[in-house]
Amino acid sequence: MKKITCFYFALFLSAISITAQQPQKTKVLLLGTFHFDNPGLDVAKFENANVLTQKRQKEIVEVVKHLKDFNPDQVFIEAIPAKQSYYDSILKAYKNGNYKLSADEIDQLGLRLAKELNLSTLHSVDYRKASFPFDSLVKVMTEANQFDLLELLKTTVDSIENSHNNQLKTSTIKEMLIASNSKADNSFSVGMYFEFLKAGGKENHVGSYLASEWWRRNMIIYENILKRLKGNEKSILVIFGSSHTALLHEFMKYNPSFEIVDVATVLSN
Repeated sequence: MKKITCFYFALFLSAISITAQQPQKTKVLLLGTFHFDNPGLDVAKFENANVLTQKRQKEIVEVVKHLKDFNPDQVFIEAIPAKQSYYDSILKAYKNGNYKLSADEIDQLGLRLAKELNLSTLHSVDYRKASFPFDSLVKVMTEANQFDLLELLKTTVDSIENSHNNQLKTSTIKEMLIASNSKADNSFSVGMYFEFLKAGGKENHVGSYLASEWWRRNMIIYENILKRLKGNEKSILVIFGSSHTALLHEFMKYNPSFEIVDVATVLSN
């Protein structure tokens, strides 16, 4: 009996030792957003969120408060590395009271948070040297008389537009961010590209090309994030369009050093 007790005690000590040796995972908050200043860069066209109004500004301050509580060591934004010096300069100016925030989500969320946490930089990690042949996709589907796919494309875009524009009328910024980062929305953002692999004839691969280019762009964004980590971060925040963060989630969930945190949990605390 004494030997058995000693055996289990040894196992217990071994388990403690193994746990102690395992590095702490970095908590990752993937905050998928819509474009606050509505530049019309996406296929779906959204109405203006008017984030500079007093009501919206109050809502944004609330979101930033929750992000501050999350306390990220590093923040990554949807800007190309070539713009790093620009964002460093406006962050410095904003901290000194010499910069007025634009309606852009990088300014409204990123700069506000960086000032609150006294971060030295917002990491510009976007990548845009990828093709997105949307017009070619539509053309080959038309030429192949794939009216079912064309209708699916139209109804998908219309649904995204209508849903977002209705949310603008009824929801707060926090509520919209929680919705756009839900499991259902992430699954839709990732899965919809596979619907158009059948576009065109047997010798045409525009659907696969478009999807693979989208994955490549986001894979390089992920690479850019990894290459800017020091390895001792307790938590990081990624502020990107929600279609990007949905795919980044698919990449990052396989990283044993990361623990992906639910947006709803952070914004609701």
